[in-house]
Order: sequence, then C-alpha cells, then structure tokens
Amino acid sequence: MGKVYRVGIIGTGRMGGLIEDELSANQFSSPYGHFSAYQHIQQTEVIAVANRGADRLQRFADRFGISNTYLDYQQMIEKEKPDIVSITTPSFARAEPIIFAAEHGVKGIYAEKGLCASLEEADRISVACHQNGTAFNWGAMRRHHDGFIRLRGAIQNGEIGQPQYAIMYAQTDLIKHHPHTLDLVSMLLGDPQPVWVEGLLAESRGTRSAPNYDVKQHAFLPPEGEEIADPMVELFRVGYAHKGKQEMYTEGIFLPVAGRFDIDIHGTEGTAMAWDNGGMFRLRRGRGKTAEIEEKVIKPAGESPTVCTIRDIINEIETGQRTSGNIDVTMQSVEVQFGLAHSHLQGGERIALPVVDRKLYIPGG
Repeated sequence: MGKVYRVGIIGTGRMGGLIEDELSANQFSSPYGHFSAYQHIQQTEVIAVANRGADRLQRFADRFGISNTYLDYQQMIEKEKPDIVSITTPSFARAEPIIFAAEHGVKGIYAEKGLCASLEEADRISVACHQNGTAFNWGAMRRHHDGFIRLRGAIQNGEIGQPQYAIMYAQTDLIKHHPHTLDLVSMLLGDPQPVWVEGLLAESRGTRSAPNYDVKQHAFLPPEGEEIADPMVELFRVGYAHKGKQEMYTEGIFLPVAGRFDIDIHGTEGTAMAWDNGGMFRLRRGRGKTAEIEEKVIKPAGESPTVCTIRDIINEIETGQRTSGNIDVTMQSVEVQFGLAHSHLQGGERIALPVVDRKLYIPGG
C-alpha cells in the first residue's frame, strides 16, 4: 500500500463530512464529503479535525467517532504535522488557513471553493503554494468527474471541431457556487486564459435583498448580524484566449436559469453536451440539412469526484506532476469572479483580466 498520509480537516460543516447524511447512495456523489472520502482511500488517515465553534466540532466528532479535536487550526497543524489538510471553512475564512498550512510543512491542500474573499488574498495564497511547493486542489469537483473528463478529451480530440462558444445554464451566487460553472467551462475548453469578463450581479436574492456595496470600505457588506455577503449573478460573458493556437478565441456565456446545471460546447463541426448536472453526456457531430448526424453517449465510470480530487493531490506529492486544479488554474477562475464584480460596479462594462484592483472584498460562504 505504501505511505499512509496523515490528514487534518479544518472546518466541520457540510463539506467537511456532514453532507453525507443528506445524500442517497450514488457512485458519483458518494463519498462526497471530505472525511468520508479520506476514509475510502487506504493511503489516507484523518488524524485530527479543527473548527472555530465548539458545538459544531462536537457534533462532527460524535458523528464520525473522532476524539482528536482542536478549536485552533494552527495548534492542530503545529502539533499533528499532517501531510494533507482539507480546508472547508466559509470562503471569507479560508485564506489564512491555506497560507498557514502551506508555510508550515503541509504537503497537499484540498480547499473548498470559493478560494477567498479578495484577489489580494488570492495572490498571497498563490505565493505561499508556489514558494513551498504545496500540491493544491479546490472543490470544483466536476474537473475530477469521469464523465466531464471524457467529454473534455473528446473536445480536445476535435470531435466537435474547433470550440467556439460554451453556454452554461445555472443560477447561483458569485463566490461560493459560481466556481463550479467557471471551472467547468475552463476545464472543458482546455483551461485557456480568460482575458475579459462583462456582466451584472442580481439586485435581489430570492426574498432577501442583495448585499450592499460600500464605497468607503470597497467591500460588499453582509446583512446585520451575518458574516456572508455573496451576491447572486445575472447573465455574464467571458472571453478566452488559447495559448499556442494563433487567433483562437472562445467565449463563455453564463445564463442565470434557475434549477439547471447544464452546459453546451458549440464547435465548428458539432456540439458537446452535459445536462442534468452530469446525468447525461452526449456528443453530436454534423451540421446543415444535408450533413449526416453522428451522436455518441458517454457513460462515466470510476470513483467519486471528491475521492479523485484527493488522489490527484497524492499523485503530485509522490510524482511532482501538478494537479489538474492546481493553484494557477484556480487563479484563472478567481480572476473572473472578481472581474465580474468590478464589471457590475462599472455598469456592466467589459473588464480586462487579470484585474488591476486586488482589494475589492466579497465575503462569500
């Protein structure tokens, strides 16, 4: 079996492990939470967990039979010296644990999304991971789903010709959940460089008002008594440039359609589709009234995306081959997130990426 990697988990909420109690058995969603995924992998052992709140920490410890708990994640890392750390805190409380872990000998980090609350924090995370050689993946898990991986392979092999437009259907918030859409579009297109973004944030969030932007603090402010200010998003567009492919550009169009998580990649010779949140994968080749239409269905197999995310981190630790969702790939989606917020503040104007202003603060969940 080889080396067993010691794991510490920071954050004992849903993605830390409690989400398992909400799910029915499904090979692509279970194990879904971090704790259960580590239990599934023989090469990993969770040796400690930390949380800032005692009640939630105790609930987690009772649920999973853990006795080694900490209210201070720094003490956990310094005393236990884990090889891998999972960080499942809210995004506004994520930057410091990532940086501390990277700077204190942790070899691999699995961080939930969003990454953090500002581009200034993201830059510090990137520097810490690079300077310390830390393997990194974040929780945009469709990148590690066999169905989406095989769909990406078909696109890269030219089965729909040259990709032109990615149309993503999902209605969600900017910081916590749009990383799923941004990372998926990027991954299916081959992780091209985002060069511009334009769009607007929503004025309301169901029955709740949208977070207010405060000019003096240069921040989106949460409602009184709360910690999270994560605005919902209206339609937006992202332009991508493909390195090494002269004059090849693609565009992502993100439509705020409630109740859907579907994507169509339109190419010069066909379309790649993933609908029903990964429930159906299909390639359709051929255009025009006289062209013969060819269709192919992809049926995914293998382990859950959470398990595959962890195995990807272990692979980098052991071989040096960077993870699929490494910090540089992650930063591309984070640039788009904050660029979109800047576009909104400028009335929907197109914003060039990377963003010049790194200080805008958005405390997501």
